[in-house]
Amino acid sequence: MKSYNLIYILDDDELNNMLNRQFLNFTMPQANVITFEDPVDLLKNLIKNRLEQPDLLLLDISMPELTGWEFLDFSKKYNLSFDVMMLSSSMHFNDIDKSRTYSQVKNYIVKPLTQDNIKHYIIDRKKSTIELD
Repeated sequence: MKSYNLIYILDDDELNNMLNRQFLNFTMPQANVITFEDPVDLLKNLIKNRLEQPDLLLLDISMPELTGWEFLDFSKKYNLSFDVMMLSSSMHFNDIDKSRTYSQVKNYIVKPLTQDNIKHYIIDRKKSTIELD
């Protein structure tokens, strides 16, 4: 299992990004954590190889310019390959179920990101405990 040394967080909420970066830096001090608020800009820079592809992308679903789902669709279209974990406030079963249709998505984490979540999902790579009925 490869380690996650370069982690990108994509969320349009600046405060969420700051807090999540701090939790990750504290829990995984070896990782380089970079936050992004603009999905279109991040996608363009990854496609044009202006940015290194991360080992892991923590991806929000609800963003104004491009949803997390659209971001995943473009990633697949342009053969970007990195692990993704959805990081969303949505506990809606449709979102959780949809996340399982993307091979890139390794897990679905419900916000807020906590040290326990980081250890459980990102470090130990345990699957989401949210099950569909």
